[in-house]
Amino acid sequence: MNGEEPLRILQLVHGYPPAVGGVEFAVRDICERLVARHGADVTVFTTDAYTNANYLDGSLPTVPIQEGEVQNGVKVRRFPVVTTWARPLRVLQRGFYDLRLPFNDVLRTLYQGPISPAMRKAAAAFEADVVVAASFPLNHMNYAFQHPGRRVVLIGALHTDDPWGYERPNLLKLVNRAHATVAFTEAERDWLLAKGASAERVRVLGLGIDPDPCVPHPAALRRELGIADGDYLVAYVGQQGGHKGIEVLIEALPALLEAVPDACLVVAGSRTPYSEVLERLGSELPAPARARFRLLSDLSMQQKTDLLAACDVFASPSGHESFGITNLEAWARSRPVVLGDGPAQRSITEPGVSSILVPYRDTAALAAALVRLARDPGLRRRLGEAGRRRLLERFTLDAVADAYYELYREAAAA
Repeated sequence: MNGEEPLRILQLVHGYPPAVGGVEFAVRDICERLVARHGADVTVFTTDAYTNANYLDGSLPTVPIQEGEVQNGVKVRRFPVVTTWARPLRVLQRGFYDLRLPFNDVLRTLYQGPISPAMRKAAAAFEADVVVAASFPLNHMNYAFQHPGRRVVLIGALHTDDPWGYERPNLLKLVNRAHATVAFTEAERDWLLAKGASAERVRVLGLGIDPDPCVPHPAALRRELGIADGDYLVAYVGQQGGHKGIEVLIEALPALLEAVPDACLVVAGSRTPYSEVLERLGSELPAPARARFRLLSDLSMQQKTDLLAACDVFASPSGHESFGITNLEAWARSRPVVLGDGPAQRSITEPGVSSILVPYRDTAALAAALVRLARDPGLRRRLGEAGRRRLLERFTLDAVADAYYELYREAAAA
């Protein structure tokens, strides 16, 4: 490859903004930074899905497919998905999985999707120096290998504590076919090695953010939401997904209010089909708690920054995470974080130093952690300051994007 020519990267990903999700946003940020910092020629092949639910339900709204779509220098091509087989595959894969029959991994992958023959065909024909695919456990990861001899880098984004989703030999064997697979954390790397991955093919890179994307206006945000300056504000910001533990956070609000009467909870983030469940849970709260609860959808970057700056504590008691980039965004505002206790969270944070971890779905433990922080402003300050230091040392977007670029150059030259 001529060193004066831009690196040609084909990025395969199941969704791309305005699609919502942690991997979707992270891939966008890396792709745009590769263009801006390194002049890379980046083309994204993705589906027309807003969320993964689109792979199972053809009646849901989809992202319009536009010819010549470009986002901040990144060329984007979207492809439709096929949902015809979702209903029969749902029953079939569950039976095969429960009985541990052969090919249950293949059936689970086909059921979860996306199935996009047009995307697969286009990926086979596209010329690139390196193909990057994100993320497991989705079916399109196979599409990266349609062109013989092409160098492939995989981005795993594995939820290592979700066996139904990620213990799939049909996909894990791709790791040893790729030039490299990116693990976001040491825990993810170790899990891959335990499943048979070659150590030289797994690289720990992680994700990153801009520490100061815009100037926050926390006081204005509190006024807009009707929350007094002195009230104890707990905030969740992220995808309104069913695996994020948001329902446990809502369930903990009455107990929190018993101990901290001026507490309030704001749940904010990208709307998904699960948002209707959150609306119902909020409406079923006792009247005092219902008055102290806000549900906000589809925030702008400015609104998200304002909320994180306005809150006293960021809480994301998620059950499954591959990384958890939202806690970095809270660290950027020097906010203490309360997170679900999982392998990724333990790898990224320093429990007791830059985070408090609570067991998944343990409402009492979550409420106790929030009460403890309400009563100890010094602890809140120490956790938040330690988190921002860790962010600046390890997780800035520029440094992370540079590391990805070097890996892609290495793959292209191999």
